[in-house]
Amino acid sequence: MMTSKEIVEKNRKDWNSYSEKWSAFNHSEKILRPVLNDPAKAFHKKTWELIQRYLPDLKGKRVCVPSSGDNLAVFAFALSGATVTSCDISENQLAHARQVAVREGLGDAIEFVCADTMKLEGIPDGGYDLVYTSNGVHVWLNDLPSMYANVNRILKKGGLNIVYEIHPYLRPFDEELKIIKPYDATGPFEDETTVNFHWRLQDIMNAMMHSGMRLEHFEEMFDEKDYERPFWLKTEDIINGLRADREEVDRMYDWRKNPPMALPHWICLVGRKV
Repeated sequence: MMTSKEIVEKNRKDWNSYSEKWSAFNHSEKILRPVLNDPAKAFHKKTWELIQRYLPDLKGKRVCVPSSGDNLAVFAFALSGATVTSCDISENQLAHARQVAVREGLGDAIEFVCADTMKLEGIPDGGYDLVYTSNGVHVWLNDLPSMYANVNRILKKGGLNIVYEIHPYLRPFDEELKIIKPYDATGPFEDETTVNFHWRLQDIMNAMMHSGMRLEHFEEMFDEKDYERPFWLKTEDIINGLRADREEVDRMYDWRKNPPMALPHWICLVGRKV
């Protein structure tokens, strides 16, 4: 069995090798410009509503975004007046994001730190009003309790942890609701380049609550129809040029024609350090 260090290193190498293609897509004019014009575009509508409900004024707030990936949320928080720390294990991901930040005049508002989300090494205790994690974080992590313990560590007392993630209930199914694995088969799932984990809802919620945070809100959401990046197409396939016409996307978002659309696709949790 691979050690935690080996898992992190394997995934780091994969993201470093993929970062140029990932950045070219996510920092393209079509994807980036809407966020620069309206920071809310970096989030699911309901997630943004929750951010606004719990932190109606982000000006002067300190925000940390672990596993920052494409950094669209990082840019959105900076544009909203926050001082942001962007953390990721991929040096190349951070380098691409730093270039965008400098080009768009956001360099002074964002600190880029290469750090493991399960450790958040180099991030000081008790310094943040908000820690935000976006879709696609938990799948790379083999130790959720460590992640949430460190999120709790870096939050100020009363600070918030807002989590946006794919709904674990979708993990056992393929596109036609055929069961392809048990719900409690959490991994590791290893291929040539990566190691993934499919955590259950209870794993995520318990890790947050056992860290010392209080769970204040839980939301289940359906995907918002997106003709450019429909939920049912893999991002990697879209990056490689796969497209669906409007009629096909409409079919994807009709649960009568696409049964998995009847299930919620996303979750959002709000935790508070007590």
